[in-house]
Order: sequence, then structure tokens, then C-alpha cells
Amino acid sequence: MSNETRQQTPAEIADRTRAYVRENFLYMRPDWPLKDEDPLFGGGVIDSIGVIELVGFLQREFDCTLEEDEITERNLGSVAAIARFLSAKRTGEGVRAA
Repeated sequence: MSNETRQQTPAEIADRTRAYVRENFLYMRPDWPLKDEDPLFGGGVIDSIGVIELVGFLQREFDCTLEEDEITERNLGSVAAIARFLSAKRTGEGVRAA
């Protein structure tokens, strides 16, 4: 991980993730209200192929590896969940599926 990535706060992770989701999944719906706790999967924002794209983005953008058992709705189901998960992962707290 680069020093810049290591220093990102959960709010910064959320901002980068929200921007990515808007650019790649909501570009045809610019007025879609996307709050941090809104569901990404059941709410029509990201489909199953989109999950693969999202995981790729997160791994590249935040210089991390997501294990198969970490790719869950609990960890990636909203912008806020992603920020909490990656922040905990970055600090070594390792959020895993229950």
C-alpha cells in the first residue's frame, strides 16, 4: 500500500467509491440519490457483473486484495459499508463475513 492510500480516511474512501459508482453505474441516471447507506445491490445500482467491476476498482484504487469470503453484502453492500470495511482492512482489523 502506498502512503497516500494508507492515510485515506473512511470519508475519503467513501467519496472515491461514490464517484466511481456514479461514473460507472449511474451515468445514465445522474439525478439518482445515492446516500452512503443506500443498498448498492438490491436497489438497482449494481448487478452481479457490476460486483466484479467494483471489486476490481477497490483492489486497484486502494491497493488491497479482497478475499473471496470478504466479497459479501455486509462488506460491500453500500458506500458506507465499503468505507468501513476497507478502513478496517487497512488498519489490520480484518472485517470478515460472519
